[in-house]
Amino acid sequence: MVAKREMKETQTDSIFRKPVPEGVEEITELPTRGGIVQLKDSSLMMATGESYHLSTNDGRTWTKEQPLNCEFPVTGLIRLQSGALAVYGTKGTKDDGGRFFASSDDEGKTWSKPSLICPCSAGAPFIHSMIQLTTGRLLLTMYWGGLSSWTYDGRTMVSVHPEMKYEDVSAYGLWRGQRRQIEGHAHAPEMGMSVVYRSDDEGKTWTKHVGGLFGWFDFEGIPNGYCGNTACFEPAIAQTKSGSVLLIGRATVGRQIQSFSSDGGEHWSTVLPTDLPASESPAAMVSLPDSGDLLIVWNQVSREEIRRGYRRGRLSSAVSKDGGHSWENFKTLELSEGLEDIDRIQPEYPIQMVRARDWVGDISDGWAFFHYANIDVIGDKVFLRYSRGTPLLGVAEQNLNKQESVLRIYPRQWFYS
Repeated sequence: MVAKREMKETQTDSIFRKPVPEGVEEITELPTRGGIVQLKDSSLMMATGESYHLSTNDGRTWTKEQPLNCEFPVTGLIRLQSGALAVYGTKGTKDDGGRFFASSDDEGKTWSKPSLICPCSAGAPFIHSMIQLTTGRLLLTMYWGGLSSWTYDGRTMVSVHPEMKYEDVSAYGLWRGQRRQIEGHAHAPEMGMSVVYRSDDEGKTWTKHVGGLFGWFDFEGIPNGYCGNTACFEPAIAQTKSGSVLLIGRATVGRQIQSFSSDGGEHWSTVLPTDLPASESPAAMVSLPDSGDLLIVWNQVSREEIRRGYRRGRLSSAVSKDGGHSWENFKTLELSEGLEDIDRIQPEYPIQMVRARDWVGDISDGWAFFHYANIDVIGDKVFLRYSRGTPLLGVAEQNLNKQESVLRIYPRQWFYS
C-alpha cells in the first residue's frame, strides 16, 4: 500500500515552508496525472497511463498499480451522467496516431473500442481536460504550444527552429554555491493555441469549434492587437452555474487569460486577461458540485517574483461565485523559501511578456517550485495532486519524472474558511 508519510529532506534537499493544514491528508509517490472517481462499491479509483490504483479508505492509502487494460494510455478519467466511466488519451505516434476516447460500463474492468477524437497533429489533451455539461455534452480541451516559431502547412503545426534547445533560452542562478538552471522554455517568447472538441453522443463522434483561441490584446488588456499575439495553452475548463463554460489558459503576460462560451463550446468569446496574477504556468479549475462555484489552483506570483526566478514558487487557490468574473477566498497552499507568505497578489500593469532575469544571482537555499495541479472533487473532499521540487531535481519544466508527486485531501469547506 502507498501510505501517508513525512517529507524527508533527503528526497528534495529543501525545506517547504507551509505546513500541511490541520485536517488535511498528504500522501506522496502517487501519480499526479489522470483522474480519480468513486466506484459503485464506494472505493476510489485513480487511473493514469496504463494502470490504476484503488483506495478503500477515502484516499488515505492506495493499492499498488494494476493494469487498466485499456487500448491506449489514459490522460484523464471521469464519471459520466449515464453511470459509465470515460477516459481519453493518446494512441500511436505523432505521425501515425491520434487522441482517443473509451468508456466502461463495468467500473473499469473492460473498456469499449476506442473512438477517434482527432489525429495527434490536431492538438494535445491536458490534465483534467474533459468535462460533461449539464446538457450531457462532452467537452475536451486541447492545445498546441512551442518553444520556437511555428507555421501551418495546411494539416499540422510545424516548428521552424526545431534545433533550438531549452538550455539556449533559460535563466540561471547561484544555489548553494552552484550555478543552476531555474527557468526553462518560458524564458523565450512562445506561441500556443487552445481548441475545444465536443461530443453529443457520449464520445462516439467529436467536432472541433471553428478556429483556435489565443490572446490579441494590448498592455491594458484591450483586444486591439497592438501588442501582437499572446499564447493561450494548457487550458483548464469548467461549466459555471449560469450554464456558460469558462476556459482559463496559460500565458506569458503575468496573468491567466480566459474565454467564455455561451453555447456549449461551439463558439468562444475574445480571449482576455483575468485579474489572476500568474507566471507562465497552467491552472487547474473545477466546478464544485451542488454550489456550482469554481475552484482554481495556480501559481500566483508577482511580476518581480517572476523576474527574481520564483515563477512557480507559490501555489495558490481561489473561489469564484460568479462564474469566473471575480475571485475570492485566496489561499497559499505551498510556498518557496525566499517569497513572502501572502494570500493575495494584486494584478499589475502593463500586461506584457515577463520572465526571469538571465542571471538572478543568489537564490534561497530553500528555493522550490510547485506546479501542474490536478483536481478531483468527490463528496465533500477535494483531491489535489501536484508536483514539487528543487534545483536538485531539475528546473521546473524539465525532468518532470524526477519531481516529487503530492496528493493532498482537503475538506471542501477549507477553501472557503
